[in-house]
Formats: sequence, structure tokens, C-alpha cells
Amino acid sequence: VSIMTIGLNRGIDFTGGRNYVVRFEAPVNTSEMEAALQPSFEGANVRVITIGSSNQVRITTNYKVEEDGENVEQEIRDKFNTALSAYMTSGTNIDSYIQSSQKVGPSIADDLKTAAFTAVIFAIICMALYILIRFRDIAFSVGTLVAVAHDALVVIFFYSFLWKVMPFSMEIDQTFIAAILTVVGYSINDKVVIFDRVRETRTLYPQRDLYSTINDSLNSTLGRTVNTTLSSMLVVFCIFILGGDTIRSFSFAMLLGIFLGSYSSLFIATPIAYLMLKRKKVEIAKTK
Repeated sequence: VSIMTIGLNRGIDFTGGRNYVVRFEAPVNTSEMEAALQPSFEGANVRVITIGSSNQVRITTNYKVEEDGENVEQEIRDKFNTALSAYMTSGTNIDSYIQSSQKVGPSIADDLKTAAFTAVIFAIICMALYILIRFRDIAFSVGTLVAVAHDALVVIFFYSFLWKVMPFSMEIDQTFIAAILTVVGYSINDKVVIFDRVRETRTLYPQRDLYSTINDSLNSTLGRTVNTTLSSMLVVFCIFILGGDTIRSFSFAMLLGIFLGSYSSLFIATPIAYLMLKRKKVEIAKTK
């Protein structure tokens, strides 16, 4: 519902447009600046967010994104000069304040969007195939597929739900996709440890009922799961607090992903594997 109503804060990588990092001499109010810019851009989207310090912002617009050339670039800068004159020292222009600029065309943005979606889906499928090859049982593979997809989708949901209220940028860009892929890779680690213990316990005690086998395996790996999760989250939290604004969104996604990866290993992947193994055992018993 959040994704359909609030939507995602898609970055310039996926929408196309121009980015300008602008540093002023004094702290600025991004909402007021955005309101000042909007009338000058004739219906185009304009977004202003703080980046780094309170006097530095990133202005993003899709104004005439299909057009290239110095004329469009100069037109945009002239609009900045007019709309943001109150934020600049008398006798200066926007060129003195712009730290960097970037343009992504709509065709490149579409290509990046397709490549990012393909990369995430491909990574999830590869993780499921890896589990299938390693454990030679589709029950573990299906549990992994559902759990890893859950981890990725919940992180995306949080970014949809929180991007308007969090005090830092939560754009869906290439950095976010890198975070999702990292979460997928991290999430699989816990599942391998638990499934490996399940396989070991089933081999040692073949006559033990499946419920006890799964339960004992979870209990024996629970301490390791909690300690690994907390230590990893502590490190990433330090990066989130002390790192720069450019990696804050990445580290926030990692914080969510580490927690979700451990949660899904215990409460999604393993229960699904248990249900499928139980059904398989019942079907085998019926054929005898």
C-alpha cells in the first residue's frame, strides 16, 4: 500500500534529470527553497534535499531532460539566479555556489532501471540455486528464495514508508541497489549455517522426528545467529552515525537488511523448509 500510495523516492539514476550540489554561506531551509524554485520550472519536478552540512543542498530537476546543449544548462542556471537570489550574496551568481553537477538522460535512466531490477532478481535466483546445489533438497531452496525475496522487499517498503520523514536522503539509486545486493549476500549466510546444522542433525539422528530435528538445530545455532547479527549491526551503526551523508542511505539499508536476514532465517526460511520436508515425508509414507 505504501509503495502504491507514497511511492519511492527515485533518484536521478532511475528518472533522468540534472543534479546540482550547491553550497551556500548560511544554513538554508530546503522546503522554502523548493517552494521558491518551483514556479520558475514550469511544471517540471524540482526537489531540494540537504546533503552533508546544513548550508549544502542537492537540487534535482527533470526540466527539459530530453534536451542537451549549453543553452539548456545556462537556462537552468539563470532560473537558479532568479529564484535563489535571496540566498546569495549581492553581486554573485549561482556559478559561485555550485560544487558539482550531473545529467542523466531518460534513455540511460531506463537502462539503469532495467539493469538494477535484473541484477536483484538474478541474485535472488542464484542464491536459491546455490542452496539447491549445496543441500540437494528443494525444500531448503524454496525457503531461501522466499526469505531472501522477503528481505529485499521489506527494505524497499521501509524506503517507501520513511523517505518523507527521515532527516537524510533515501533515494532509490545505484547505491541503494548495491545495498540490496549486499543484503541478499549477507542474508544467505545465516540460512546456510542453519540448514547445514539441520542436515547434520538429520544424518546423526535419522529416527528422530522432523520437528525435534529442526527445533534442536535452531536452538544450537541461535546464539551464533544473535551474536553475529548484533556485532554486524554495531559496526554498520557506527558507519551510519559517523560516516558521511553520501553513505548514510547505504548503511541504513544494511542495518535493516542484517536484521531482516537473521529474522527471515529463523521465522521464514526454516519454517517453509520444515513444512515442505514434512509434506514430503507424509507423501513417502503414503506410498509405502
